[in-house]
Amino acid sequence: MYHFYLMAWWSYLAFLDALLSLKKGHLSVFNRRLPWLVAMSCAFWCLFELQNGRLQNWFYVNVPSQESIRLSGYFLAFGTVIPGIYLTAELIGAILPDMTIRPIRLNRYGTYAIPLGLLCLALSLAFPLYFFSLAWVSLAFIIDGYNYRKGYASFARELENGSVKRMAAYAIAGVVCGFFWEFWNYWAVTKWIYTVPFFERLKLFEMPAPGFLGFAFFALETAAFLTLFLSNPFLVKSRWTVSLLAVIFSLLSFLVIDRCTVFSHTARVADLPFLSEKTRESLERLGVETSYAIDPGLLNENERQGLDLLQLKGLGLRQFTLLARHNVDTIDCLSQLDERELASIMGEPNLRRVRVYLKAARDYRARKKGG
Repeated sequence: MYHFYLMAWWSYLAFLDALLSLKKGHLSVFNRRLPWLVAMSCAFWCLFELQNGRLQNWFYVNVPSQESIRLSGYFLAFGTVIPGIYLTAELIGAILPDMTIRPIRLNRYGTYAIPLGLLCLALSLAFPLYFFSLAWVSLAFIIDGYNYRKGYASFARELENGSVKRMAAYAIAGVVCGFFWEFWNYWAVTKWIYTVPFFERLKLFEMPAPGFLGFAFFALETAAFLTLFLSNPFLVKSRWTVSLLAVIFSLLSFLVIDRCTVFSHTARVADLPFLSEKTRESLERLGVETSYAIDPGLLNENERQGLDLLQLKGLGLRQFTLLARHNVDTIDCLSQLDERELASIMGEPNLRRVRVYLKAARDYRARKKGG
């Protein structure tokens, strides 16, 4: 259950690469380039993780507490981003007909694109409450602008030539991958939860509904990033050196993720304070090690209520313990707090995170009453 997301994504990548190989005659990702692609993909996504340390637009729950498993999980999960978008775009591009439009003149694009991207990035970091969305377009201008100036493949140059098939393929691929990201994440135990300003309730899976449009822009900047590393002679020649630097950058970024973005870790049965000694020994005899492997039917009513609270939106053991110290030991008790009280108890300055748990508790209570 904890590795569902990884298994789903890597299975999807293997299926797409095998399907495309029927036409190409060779594998595009599952070959000797795979380690390089995974390293670059992980480092690329870590750029957004570092921004999120400031934006606080999502957080992770039920992350494995064992460091080796957690860090390798980050690497393998983030390493699917570029391969996923690339393979999906390749498949869509093979289906789409040629698409042309009247050429669009982008006067001096190479001059203003990079400064515009830097301005978007600066605004998103300086005023994250209002300009958080600019974080998802800033790299598109910066990288595509650089590619344009260097004469590499560029979406801007394609617009000038009246060709939009590649742009359409990647934009559609972004939405398709976005759907799978959110769908598979929704059913996973280890997952992310969004806390996007102004869109805390209007959600499809865990993603605010308007956010799915952002995946199209994200795919374009992902394509621009891949184009840069496939076109720049120095980067091509130094591929493995750059990959090593990407791994080092990713590992440093993981420290920021652990500090700023991870909200809860998996809870071991041995550490659960609401279990009686008899129940704990019974579960250990059955080989049950973590809270999500517990069959609620084996618990008494008080233990079930404790388990429900622990697992509410991945609340986690640390937050459960803090709440218990204030006699908040059931979801019903939690639902009666206001956001300032809960923020104070949990020591959580981000009220958007706090509201996630208040909403989940109140929804849970409403379902119980309705049932």
